[in-house]
Amino acid sequence: MTDLRVHHVGIACRDLAATRQFVEATHTIVAVTEVIHDDFQDADLCLLTDRSGLGIELVAGPVVANLIARGHTYYHLCYEVDDLDQAVAWLEISRCRVVREPAPAPLFDGRRVCFLFGPTGLIELLEARPTT
Repeated sequence: MTDLRVHHVGIACRDLAATRQFVEATHTIVAVTEVIHDDFQDADLCLLTDRSGLGIELVAGPVVANLIARGHTYYHLCYEVDDLDQAVAWLEISRCRVVREPAPAPLFDGRRVCFLFGPTGLIELLEARPTT
């Protein structure tokens, strides 16, 4: 079994600035990243963190256009894991399938992420920061 720690919820948005404004007006936000374009996902991303420590990732661009067209906004849950490859293997055994291979994520300082789809929907795994 792999230790899955909730890191953030992913929200698809048509207008990142407007969605950010709403989130900041309705949550106690303690940290916000700059908007970053991720070529791998072809998306603009921003991470807001609320006072409980939960991350709220806003995702805008072609990668989420179909979700938005169908009225879906909350679309993935991200877990931080110590060993990304081990976590992927464990989830594949648990009936999940990789839909986007591990790749560096600019929003997370180049840490690798991997997307899988399973019985609960879309899952993103984020490798933990290396310990020094």
